[in-house]
Amino acid sequence: MSNERLSQLIDSWRDDDLSEEQTEELNQILRGSEEARRTFAVESRLHGLLHCAAAEDAVERVSDMSAATLQSGSGTLRGRSRPAWPMMVSAIAAGLFVAIGFQWWHWSSEPSSVATLTSSENAAWESDLPTTPGSELTPGLLRLRTGVATVRFHSGAEVIVEAPAQLELVSSMRGKLLSGAAVIDVPDSAIGFIIETPDGYAVDYGTRFAVRVDQQEQQSNFELIEGEIGVHHPGSGGEVRLIGQSKSATASQQSLVVVDLEQEEGVAKPSATVVRVGTHGQTGSAMRRDQKRHKFIARELLSVKHTESGKWDHRSFFAFDVSSISLNQVVAARLRLNLVPSTRGLASRLPTINRFGIYGLTNRDKDDWKFGDTWDESPGPDDGVLLGTFEVPRSQQRGTFGIQNDELLDFLKANHDRPVTFVLVRETTQIEGVGAGLTHLFASDSHPEYVGPMLEFTLP
Repeated sequence: MSNERLSQLIDSWRDDDLSEEQTEELNQILRGSEEARRTFAVESRLHGLLHCAAAEDAVERVSDMSAATLQSGSGTLRGRSRPAWPMMVSAIAAGLFVAIGFQWWHWSSEPSSVATLTSSENAAWESDLPTTPGSELTPGLLRLRTGVATVRFHSGAEVIVEAPAQLELVSSMRGKLLSGAAVIDVPDSAIGFIIETPDGYAVDYGTRFAVRVDQQEQQSNFELIEGEIGVHHPGSGGEVRLIGQSKSATASQQSLVVVDLEQEEGVAKPSATVVRVGTHGQTGSAMRRDQKRHKFIARELLSVKHTESGKWDHRSFFAFDVSSISLNQVVAARLRLNLVPSTRGLASRLPTINRFGIYGLTNRDKDDWKFGDTWDESPGPDDGVLLGTFEVPRSQQRGTFGIQNDELLDFLKANHDRPVTFVLVRETTQIEGVGAGLTHLFASDSHPEYVGPMLEFTLP
């Protein structure tokens, strides 16, 4: 549906010239598009105001004529009032039609049902949504204090929630378990159904799986019962596929670890070991205007910025000693960074999504860099190779980001004989104005609240 076609139909409606087919077409458009309903509401309000004004004018003229009739007799009333009454009736009818139409628009724009509460077993609730079995549920939050409840999404996905739990209904194909435990059964009609948690989310490929959110440990466990799911870790961009029985994944803010369930006193044992290495103070940042670096370069922060002119660019770098890691046994490596809030510049002057690059230093002449180096003395992208990129929305001020790929692991294996340096830059620049765009800040290992750069190695 084009905006031009919607305008044509509204014009015909305003002129009272809609055919039966066109009326049904307009109704279908309004039912299917919130934007179209907003446009129609604005037009109908304006149309109503114009007709109301016409009606007031008609009433005034009728009053004037009535007064004249009292003086000149009834014959004058019939002769002069005939054109005015049809106009007034038409205006009133149009006003009523607009009121009814706007009321229908308001009703149709309300959130529609996305699920049904099919059962409630000894349940006690704290919820704004209906809690009677059989109730239709709109997007919102269900809080289950005790008992077990079953929610069937309109896509066909069924979620059995065990108290205490909080389940947010997002759409017919998406829910979010904020706390508690749930078992999800997804038929073919709902393949692609997503369950989010505070730590990650699972995409279902036609299966049955369980989710448990542990708020105290700040982690989520995704257990596959049968079929296949994909578990995603937004902080790192990592994903694992679980296929078959006795497979599980545990997601936390820091990592995503695959778990192999072994029936030994009901305890799940990790199938992999994660070893973490920090920078131990080997971090630094540089900016092009070296004379200003005492104001903008801080030990606890890694600053990154890219400007159109390049005059105010920032880049950061950090090194790890990986000599104690048996890299030949490592099956995966991840570089993790923590974004921290920044008040340096305006985020609104940046693109909606900002891309960052991580380079591995290969120029041995820059191996001996130190904190406080000038722009020319410090390592930059031209001194290394690109290992990967990640993206940060301009609206986001906190979160864990980084890369995990074969290029990173191969680079570490090839350069394990010396401290390994990485260079962090922002590849996107501001898109609006010539004033100060935002400088992104990441935590160094000297930051008082956030963890600094970290390498995570997964061993069998």
